[in-house]
Amino acid sequence: MLSLIVIIFIASLLLCALLGLPMIYAVLAGLLLFFGYGLRRGIPFARLLRVVNPGIRRSMIVIVVLLLIGIMSAAWRSSGLMALLIIKGLSIIYPPLFLLFVFLLCSGFSFIIGSSFGTASVMGVMLFTLGSAAGVNPLLSGGAILSGIYFGDRASVLSSSAVLVASLSQVDHKKHLGNMFRSSALPFILSALVYAVLSRYFPYNARDANAVYELEAFFKLDNPILLVPLVLVLLPVFTKLRLRGAILLSTLAAFGIAVLYQKIDPLLALRDLIFGYSRPIENPQLQLLYGGGILSILKPVLIIFFSGALPPLLTELGALTRYQEFLERLAVKTSSFFSAMLSGVLCSAIGCSQTLAVFLQAPLLDKVYPSGHNEQKALAIGSTSILLSGLVPWNIAMVVPLAVIGAPMGSGLFAVYLYLVPLVMLVVEVARKRRRGLGREEDTPAV
Repeated sequence: MLSLIVIIFIASLLLCALLGLPMIYAVLAGLLLFFGYGLRRGIPFARLLRVVNPGIRRSMIVIVVLLLIGIMSAAWRSSGLMALLIIKGLSIIYPPLFLLFVFLLCSGFSFIIGSSFGTASVMGVMLFTLGSAAGVNPLLSGGAILSGIYFGDRASVLSSSAVLVASLSQVDHKKHLGNMFRSSALPFILSALVYAVLSRYFPYNARDANAVYELEAFFKLDNPILLVPLVLVLLPVFTKLRLRGAILLSTLAAFGIAVLYQKIDPLLALRDLIFGYSRPIENPQLQLLYGGGILSILKPVLIIFFSGALPPLLTELGALTRYQEFLERLAVKTSSFFSAMLSGVLCSAIGCSQTLAVFLQAPLLDKVYPSGHNEQKALAIGSTSILLSGLVPWNIAMVVPLAVIGAPMGSGLFAVYLYLVPLVMLVVEVARKRRRGLGREEDTPAV
């Protein structure tokens, strides 16, 4: 019965994705089904509420960050900072290799700040807007950005995702980062080659891109004060300031610049923070900046709020035990990493967020990677749920970055780095197993 409900839940998620319906419908339907199953088993309603409350409270931490990112994105547009970054970005982009530069710049920035969402809201928005102005296919630009932002999210010293995986697997954080970095080398090189080739066949029109200089007519861009919000959002890299605090400071600074320097009416600037930046002006270059604000992030926020209840609810219902045993048997027949990859797909689909997917996958792999194989378990989680979440259309790991930069959902098809890391690791592990004739006990992912 419970397995049937899980299948129905996943099917409803897929249906919403195919029909373009809000994913919140599927998430709410899943919660009702699981609650109904729990009540049928005789679990009191009050008990079920107590079970899901901690998960919802944990999701509020993510929600606060997302709302702040939405507000900051709008403030940056109003202040002129985004226009300045786009114009300056023309000087660091080599047009014939635009997609490669998008991937490399997003990878480098995400490695510095350790945040996929933060990278999407800063570097991602700038590069996607620049690509749109130059006539680059938005699916390709969005895919290259997705690939880059999760490079650092997986392996940066400042990545909260890496800390979470190391903690749940009981592995030294520095060792885990070393494994993440080494295992990413070949997939990173292959991804760079793919984007270099795609750049050749989907060219960047430099003449069209130069039209963004028209933005200078709408903003005053000759004062270095415009860079203050950018400096503030990078403070967590050099100080102990948390990301939330840095985003808030950056937003306040950008709002002040918009009102005091760009001379925007305070009420209009406030409206931008809620509804997103827009103006009643027919100019294709200015319209490239439209977006941001609380409303742009509202749908992902609702998904996070309700999906936070799923992992503790599934644990309470005993839904994980049978899958633990299945994954153990599968690992014996195939390989440990193949079993981990399958569980990563399942957890990314059910968890609806990267964090929840990791929380779900960690106990699922207890029998695949028993005590003594913690390092391999952490590597497996960091190479599956952390990345595969960015390929699930209803998972906020994909929904939020694409919503922030304004890219279409199909961009995930071109996020080649997210595919290549688990595929390369699987191929290497299977090849090593066949070559050496190792049994399952010695079977470990390539590091």
